[in-house]
Amino acid sequence: MPSTSTKHRTPKPRRLDGQGIYSGAISCLDFLDEDRRIITCSEDGCIQVREVDTGQVVGGPWADAGSGAIHTMAVSPNRMSVATGSQDGKIRLWPVAGGKAITSKQAHSLAILSVCWSPDELNIASGSEDGTAIIWDTQQADIVGHPIRTDHPHVYVVRYSSDGETLVTSGYNNTITFWDVKTREALHFVEVCHASQQVHHVMWTSHDRIFLGCSNGIVQTRANTEEKIIRLGRRTGPTYAMNLSQDKLLSAAASFDNSNTIMISLFNPETNQSIGRPLDRPNGFRCAAFARNNRLLAISGIDKTVYIWDLPTLFAEVTDSESSSLRKMVVEVTGEVISHLRSMSRTPAIIFRFVFGCTLIACPSLALWRIRFLIYFILFCILITSRSYLVLISIYVFRRVRGSG
Repeated sequence: MPSTSTKHRTPKPRRLDGQGIYSGAISCLDFLDEDRRIITCSEDGCIQVREVDTGQVVGGPWADAGSGAIHTMAVSPNRMSVATGSQDGKIRLWPVAGGKAITSKQAHSLAILSVCWSPDELNIASGSEDGTAIIWDTQQADIVGHPIRTDHPHVYVVRYSSDGETLVTSGYNNTITFWDVKTREALHFVEVCHASQQVHHVMWTSHDRIFLGCSNGIVQTRANTEEKIIRLGRRTGPTYAMNLSQDKLLSAAASFDNSNTIMISLFNPETNQSIGRPLDRPNGFRCAAFARNNRLLAISGIDKTVYIWDLPTLFAEVTDSESSSLRKMVVEVTGEVISHLRSMSRTPAIIFRFVFGCTLIACPSLALWRIRFLIYFILFCILITSRSYLVLISIYVFRRVRGSG
């Protein structure tokens, strides 16, 4: 998974303690009401709404007797309804304003593990332990067409494409399968990891990229091409949660690292670059959600506590840390080059020290590529104003800076 190593301390999250509120682990969560409230589902079969700022419970728990554990939840794009999938194989539709299910439908013979709204909000797709995926008409409150019998022994994830015409499924094997929503026919499948691995999570961005959380890390592919599978970062243990921000520019992922510790990382799905440092690691991480304003990230799991990070604060500290690392890198390169200049004529050495000193003072927070440009420009000036032996020093600095980037 994309990662960064640093000794700086990550800001602590806000904690909403769940002791006395939930009797089971929190399995899924999301933000509501312009990000002022958070909705959680738990393995005790209850749904609870809480204030983000205070943690205060809003109203009583939503519950439907006999449902068993709620394994999955999806808030509609208009934020007016909530779809859930439970242990009893039923899909339930809840109004955000109330605490009683509008309707429920027996969709599967075993537990439902994933639900997903279509972009037009007219349908809900679900995937189950029984190996099938179904599409449910929210207006008619009934299943549309026949169930999709997938090639997964259990279906872990169902996701719609941005145009709503294609459905992708993943599950208890190493493939993902693309389905035509209208005909229910398989379009194609892709093997994305080793045959002994599984695909636990699917994140489909608006740019046709698909990120997959596998048993040994995150990989990337595309929906409409035979593009090579790309691994992001180093190999890890199973990826247990992935979530995409509303603007599609930030993703959170959680997996076990090589020391069997949960690692929560942020990365940019456009560039595949990690952002900042891995976050603090609450035990038993199960789910994650971004606020719609992209300012908050919430996670939860077995310990029943909701952890909420303020992303602008986190990124501000990351920027300071990265600027410090850049300054340190330039200082190290400068020191090594100056040591080479000591045995040479005094004038080029003085010029070199002076110009590099100005670079460090004037540009402490510039992006890495700008510092590279300044270094290359300085080298060019030295080449045209000094003797030819400085060419060797220029090549040396170029290689050092390039290796540090």
